[in-house]
Amino acid sequence: MEALVQSVSEVDALLGYERLLVEILATYFLEVYTICRIVNQTKSSLKPTLNIPFRLPIAVVHPQTTANLAENPTVQAIELGCTVFLVDEDALPYFLDHYISIHDETLFRRPEKYVLVPVQSTGETQSRLMKTVQNHPSLEEIANLLLVVPNGTKFELITHRYVGNAPESMDWINLDSYDAETESFTAGADLFPDKMRDLMGKTLKVATFYLLPWSMMRQTNEGIVRYLNQQYTIDGLDGYILIQFCLWYNCTWELYCDQANQYGQVFPNRTGNGMIGALVERKVDFAIGAVGGWYQLFQYFSFSNPVQWIGITCLAPRPGLIEYWRIVFMMFAGSVWGILILTFILVSLLQYLLPPPDLPESHTQRSFSWIVINLLCAFLLLPSELRRNRLSDVIISTTLSIFTITLAYVYIGKIHSILAFPVYEPPIDTILDLAVSGITWNAPHEAWMYALVGTENPNVQKVLTTFRVPPIEDIPAIADHGEEAIIMALLNYGHSMVGTWFDKKNIENFRLMTELLYFEYDTGYATKTWPLLDRFDWLAMWIRDACLFQYVELVDVYRYMNYWVQTSIAHSKDRPQNLLRIMNVEEISGGLLLLGIGLTLAIAVFVVEVGVAVFRKTMVYRWICLRWKIMKRN
Repeated sequence: MEALVQSVSEVDALLGYERLLVEILATYFLEVYTICRIVNQTKSSLKPTLNIPFRLPIAVVHPQTTANLAENPTVQAIELGCTVFLVDEDALPYFLDHYISIHDETLFRRPEKYVLVPVQSTGETQSRLMKTVQNHPSLEEIANLLLVVPNGTKFELITHRYVGNAPESMDWINLDSYDAETESFTAGADLFPDKMRDLMGKTLKVATFYLLPWSMMRQTNEGIVRYLNQQYTIDGLDGYILIQFCLWYNCTWELYCDQANQYGQVFPNRTGNGMIGALVERKVDFAIGAVGGWYQLFQYFSFSNPVQWIGITCLAPRPGLIEYWRIVFMMFAGSVWGILILTFILVSLLQYLLPPPDLPESHTQRSFSWIVINLLCAFLLLPSELRRNRLSDVIISTTLSIFTITLAYVYIGKIHSILAFPVYEPPIDTILDLAVSGITWNAPHEAWMYALVGTENPNVQKVLTTFRVPPIEDIPAIADHGEEAIIMALLNYGHSMVGTWFDKKNIENFRLMTELLYFEYDTGYATKTWPLLDRFDWLAMWIRDACLFQYVELVDVYRYMNYWVQTSIAHSKDRPQNLLRIMNVEEISGGLLLLGIGLTLAIAVFVVEVGVAVFRKTMVYRWICLRWKIMKRN
């Protein structure tokens, strides 16, 4: 009889459990995409079967330990869009132990998670279970936890405080109780209250580094940021959001700063350095500091909504004046010069091969050198002797005169118009210009080129081959030298994000490119289980839509950055004033260069000719000539 009563009591308790769970699911999760029920089949116990009278998407998962975590059934269930977990008591240790590692392997991510645990044990077993759950570190990542704990004919609905800091944040809170006999709640309380409206001073961990004008740490006596046991505040575009977040939700930030590695990098074994390395190792909950939605890091983190626009471009070396000797050869393209040389050679050969004109008996056929010099005089509009005896000679001379006059006046007109004003080299304005120039472009970290990796644009691919990350301490020297491009960013409201290596002197050596290399949106990175990411998105949206970033950008740029540099960059694309110049010696340097080459060559040839003449008068020359005659006679 006692066994029968106990069996009936267990059945009644099971039915009460089912009715309670069904009511909770129907009240709070009727519109969720997927509910994941974690059931441990290795243990035998009575479990609610959940005979739900309405359609509710439930994926039943049996915990398994797999060599490849991506093939774990729980991971596959989360990929179906699971945000609600109904975890049986005997599966709860496995679920909490693998909560973080399982979510790290998923592509589907949503910060708002709900965990519902029907506890079936009683007495000492129940107490041990509650203590184990209370001390589990995964509870720091779970804000919406509900334990259904049997207590006689009632079920206690318990959650943890979450807000504040440990150990107070792990205290149990009795939300309500459910009477299985009357099928009613005692207080009718919200079983998943909004705990994040007031975090009650909870300490959150954030990673960033000193980066103008995004995050600038400033020590203060009343700061809500702790770093090295001292109080700070954070100015800047991203720093403003961090400070407002904790003012709004009543929390504090514990800062992690790796200035040497800046953004850092992630290694295949899920370790790293810098800002993103601290996040992947879960040393922090959140990371921010002018980071974009980089595809390479999407598998590791959850990204916030876009905060604000950033345009990435370069400060390229300012175009210099073209050397005057080069201007002489710049009037025509290389193809034109090639055609002119070929034409000159062909006409010279034609005049040499044509029958000679009727000349006095004292004259003979002109030499080829005479024809070349005479034709050069015609090309340069100098006096020359033209052939005119026969009709063919007249045609050649006429067409040659028309061609040389046209060519010479075109050349003279172009060189006069160019030499009248300063002539500058073409600027580097576009990605194509940067690729063609082949100059190196520098950045303080390889993260500046993450958005370009994988592109199929041939110009961008070529530009990536000239990208370089020099040591930060070497960049000021590169800026002073002014012969390599240096990366920079255009902020959303018109100011420039440049490093401190620019000053009012060396900034004059650079010119802002007209075309952006790329643009992206500033975002924040969080672990895939950080429950406050939605709150950050909500606050950042209101700050952005209220245009507060425009004010913050203006204040921080003028407070922390060089005003002269900002102004110089804004006007770097202004054209230099073109004033009419008086011709100086430099303008004829091209002609002087050609004349100098000719004189040098003539002197060298003259020296050779004098040497040959002197050699002919020597006994050696006579002996060589005598031997040659003897050899020819034999």
